[in-house]
Amino acid sequence: MKKFALIALLVAVLAPSMIFAQSAAETTKANEPVVINYYEWDMPNEQFIADFEAENPGIKVEVHIIPSNGDRATKLDTLAMSGSDMDVFPIADGDQFLRMENGLLASLDEFIAADGFDMNAAFGDFAEWGVGSDGHVYGIPYRMTKTVVFYNMDMFDAAGVAYPTDDWTLEQYIETARKMAAWGKDQGIYGTYMHTYNNEWATMAGQVGQWYTADGKCNIKDPAWVKALEVRNMLDSEGTQMSFTEIKAVKAAINATFLAGKEAMVTAGSWLVRDIKNQEKFPHNFRIGIAYMPRFNETVTGNRSNFSVSVLTVPENSEHKAEAWKFIKYYTEKASAAIAATGNMPTYLPAYSDPNVVDSFASGSNVEMQYIEKLFAKDIQFSTNKILGGNGAKYMTIIGEETTLFFNGEKSLEDTLNNIEARVNAEVLGK
Repeated sequence: MKKFALIALLVAVLAPSMIFAQSAAETTKANEPVVINYYEWDMPNEQFIADFEAENPGIKVEVHIIPSNGDRATKLDTLAMSGSDMDVFPIADGDQFLRMENGLLASLDEFIAADGFDMNAAFGDFAEWGVGSDGHVYGIPYRMTKTVVFYNMDMFDAAGVAYPTDDWTLEQYIETARKMAAWGKDQGIYGTYMHTYNNEWATMAGQVGQWYTADGKCNIKDPAWVKALEVRNMLDSEGTQMSFTEIKAVKAAINATFLAGKEAMVTAGSWLVRDIKNQEKFPHNFRIGIAYMPRFNETVTGNRSNFSVSVLTVPENSEHKAEAWKFIKYYTEKASAAIAATGNMPTYLPAYSDPNVVDSFASGSNVEMQYIEKLFAKDIQFSTNKILGGNGAKYMTIIGEETTLFFNGEKSLEDTLNNIEARVNAEVLGK
């Protein structure tokens, strides 16, 4: 009896302290900030994250850097699908549409509505890059790339070839590339460079080409797309540019080859300014000029640029969607200068009235301001080589598979066009 009495006494004495300890632990846990995990390959100065955390003490942001290479998209997809702790998922170059269609991303509609966030005022035409074929918003635009022509001014001077002009045409571009290739042949220098991204061959043809016929079928036989494929194949075959096959074989990249002095000019996104700034990784000492994209033909007017928009999304399996939304909204509204400092173009339209954005973009690049200002000009007319909207990503995937065989010399142009048309109509459009 004494033994049980002692136990009862101990319980009576210890129980209050045990309850207090449990309560204190639960309070401590409740007071801990929610941790959201943000994965990125091109991170701005992280001061804006510290500022966000100061304004939102209940949220902590963990940043995870993914190497920017050919496996980047695959790694991010794997993380988003695997039940990992990913809460903020950046997606580039139109790849977001396939993820939307696959149910990988959470709709942000309720958060946008609750905050009264005006997508049109914030992003204008860029907003459509975050909208799925079902009309729901799955992504918030946060940066974009404007494709222009970067050229090595020192090479042009040495070759005695005139610099590209802003109103040049595709034919003038081809002529210029050939002149520079002829000059640089014995030095291992190409006249130009066109990368192997999906639909990269269509950056100029996108000014006039149409991906769908009037009755909604595949329109890959549009004369603009046909000519664009022929031009790429021609420049590859004659050695005016590094061929598609060689780029794939040696895993070449625009930034590394151009800044190493291997090309006189390149068609590249404005993101190249990021790497121009990085003298440690890409040392170079030549002057760089920027020209607008060539006009595909004489019917096209104005200063032209191809463009693509990157978005921030939330994986459907994220456990912290509300907190992720707060971070994404803050990022797009208040980090434009930080985005610009990396050599990327912000998509938040109100930021373009802030001169700090342009200065941040240019700082450290040694590219003359007269060229930098072209990227921020209000009169640029945009087109895109990406296929937007429902099934666009699947359409582009088929184009990529079939044109790779063409550029590798494994299929004729006629067979390539026929295969794309048949596959897209059957597999994508069901027609």
